Amino acid sequence: MKLRSPETSFLGSHINKIDLKGRVAAPADFRRALEGDPIRGFYCLPSLRGPFLECGGGDLISFFKEMISELPPFDEDREVLEAHLLGEVRSLAFDTEGRVVIPESLRVHANLSERALFQGRGETFWILNAEGAAERLASGRERAKAALQRLRNPNSGGAA
Repeated sequence: MKLRSPETSFLGSHINKIDLKGRVAAPADFRRALEGDPIRGFYCLPSLRGPFLECGGGDLISFFKEMISELPPFDEDREVLEAHLLGEVRSLAFDTEGRVVIPESLRVHANLSERALFQGRGETFWILNAEGAAERLASGRERAKAALQRLRNPNSGGAA
């Protein structure tokens, strides 16, 4: 995946209210990061790693297609990845106020009800349940410390 410039990266965390119709305002800086994408919105799919949504621009779809293409045609793993990464992705378009409607199936997967946390991840972003995100972020900080230690000492065998 080609790295986004700092100006077009998804950075920071933002909590926004979800209305009764499932609409939520995308953070303004995330919308600016997506300005070059032809869909005037973003792509979103249920994560395989937990109860959250993985989102990004067209480069996310290109990345998925490149990754999948490394597997041989008709390979079982290729087929299940195509079914999930390409078959379950949804294109969410911005309305005139910068909101998107998150489909019910995606809201159910991420346990979204009243507030959504948009968490920047550089090339992509996640949408999580804001109420449950505090615990996840705290445990993520501990894991991030261990990962940083591993980067500092690559020969340590993963020990923190």
